[in-house]
Amino acid sequence: MRSRDVGLLGLGALCAVALSMGAGGCQPEGNSSLPTGPGGPGGTTGQGGSGAGVSAGEAGSGGEAGAGSAGEGGEGGGTGDLPAAKVVTIEEITTEVVPRNTVVELKGVVAMSQKFFIDDTNSGDCLWGVFLSSPGLEETAANSGILAVSRSKATTDGNGEPVCPSLESASAGDPFPDDVAPGDVLDVVGKTTYFSSSSCRDACGDLTCDSAGDPPENANNCRQDCGTSPELIPQSAIGQFQLEWIESVVRTDKVEVPEPHVLTADEVVKLSSPTETPFHHKWGGVKVRLEGSLSPVLRTDAMGMQTVIGSYGSLHLENGVEGGLVQVGNKIYYIGGAQSACHKAPVYSDVNVVFNRVDGFIYKNFCIWSLQLANKCTDIDPPSNDCVDDALMCR
Repeated sequence: MRSRDVGLLGLGALCAVALSMGAGGCQPEGNSSLPTGPGGPGGTTGQGGSGAGVSAGEAGSGGEAGAGSAGEGGEGGGTGDLPAAKVVTIEEITTEVVPRNTVVELKGVVAMSQKFFIDDTNSGDCLWGVFLSSPGLEETAANSGILAVSRSKATTDGNGEPVCPSLESASAGDPFPDDVAPGDVLDVVGKTTYFSSSSCRDACGDLTCDSAGDPPENANNCRQDCGTSPELIPQSAIGQFQLEWIESVVRTDKVEVPEPHVLTADEVVKLSSPTETPFHHKWGGVKVRLEGSLSPVLRTDAMGMQTVIGSYGSLHLENGVEGGLVQVGNKIYYIGGAQSACHKAPVYSDVNVVFNRVDGFIYKNFCIWSLQLANKCTDIDPPSNDCVDDALMCR
């Protein structure tokens, strides 16, 4: 499956080779998490599927372009009408007071992000995400956030291939309003799920670094020494709580969003850890903040030049442990083939840039825990160079 606005990149062949070698979950750095759900095996393809997904990045400009990989098994029964919803809180879902695979209603929750493209599925669905917060908060807190995942049906192009729409130019067709925005107060009905994939493991196989010193697209984010590139963040088998199979969304009000919780030094180390289950269960889906003098770990591009932004539109920051990194990605705001700079990969021309603040959502991005910006102009200081003089350009 591919976006109607982005052409095929030919990554499917690479993925097939990697899978035949036993490399589980063939996707590059930054590809999306695939929620489990009703109806047997999840069978969802990686970002971009057989082509380039709508939020796949631009090759050569820091974006990500994902080759497809099968998702893991669903956790529920059929796909018919959901039973009556039980009114619960986000905290009750993320602390498992409410069991997984329960139809629930969240009342008065606050949208913390715009709607974004997550992935496509083998069954012809397009997956869309919105991060939600518990109501009435002045600052985000543990167990106060969750990713809501809704679905729409793909259309078919002239070649008979299913495609998902670009949110820059078309309606998604899912239950969330296309213009949902941070601060919207919502009542949401869906099903509690837990994204966890057995393909999230260290399974690089015999892979060779490219000319820029980076692992190839099918390196699966495994740790390996690629010369000038920093060590990649390890995969994690820890799952993320989600609200899936969204049945209805009602917008009722508009409020101020809570300030992001500032992570302590110990919490920053845990953010990208593959083994900190309690931390990820508490903070997955929550918007948080990194503060201080934050220097990026520089990458090397195809021309042998140092660059702040990596080959998939993300930057890496040291997390305080030798060799430890935090990936800061563009998953939420990036749209492949976008005309607006707000939806393109970030740009930093000064390799000596030091960041004072980074706000983002703790998110299981395919197999690695990352921090995802919702806005490259307001969620990071200094903003991307193409935000020009107006730091609110992309609000």
